[in-house]
Amino acid sequence: FVQETTVFREFGPLAGNTVQATYQFAPKFGNSVTRQTVDGDARLYQRLGGSGVLALQARGFRSWGRNPDYMYFGGNSEMRGYDYLQFIGQRAFFLNAELRFPFIEAMLTPLGVLGGVRGVFFADAGGASFAGQPFSFLSRSTEVRTPVTFDRLTGDPINGTPRTVSGLRLVDGRASYGVGVETFLLGFPLHFDWAWRTLLNRDWEDVVFASQGGSASFRKPRFQMWIGYDF
Repeated sequence: FVQETTVFREFGPLAGNTVQATYQFAPKFGNSVTRQTVDGDARLYQRLGGSGVLALQARGFRSWGRNPDYMYFGGNSEMRGYDYLQFIGQRAFFLNAELRFPFIEAMLTPLGVLGGVRGVFFADAGGASFAGQPFSFLSRSTEVRTPVTFDRLTGDPINGTPRTVSGLRLVDGRASYGVGVETFLLGFPLHFDWAWRTLLNRDWEDVVFASQGGSASFRKPRFQMWIGYDF
């Protein structure tokens, strides 16, 4: 199933929506590959003023059977602040929200007229897991967890002081937010993004990432440059 009403400008989508949903079935014949896969992608673009855009995307994937398929995502415009293709699973999803706005419509340079410069505020969230693997995206429950670090010489685990963690937090899910600048150079769409990762709860981050420096280290801004069109 495909629906397309999106209106495009030279910089990308401006208004409308795009929806794509697919179902794949590989029947069993002897020892052949057999699986079922559902994949959905929905995008909405709301024009703001002359060329400002509120862009929303939701992508979901699930595959099951004897030989289930996988979905990879992360980095670029999918989950900024995380490594490229960091997330993998037979059940996966991510959500994106972007506010795109113009800085400069066009630039006159010694090389000629180059594409304009646009800014973006963004927020991403998502997660992935394999079949049979416990997965909890959010939690509000109160629990006692023990942070674990590792000895620098031997690598042996060191248990810290148990901590009580409460409040809203991402358990197996991940999220990020940030700002970016995008432009076209010699026909290539360039993006420069500064992203901050978050699990929505600093106490929880101090426990989960204790061996990596806790929340302070996890939330450090990460810069990424990538080439690609906006979703």
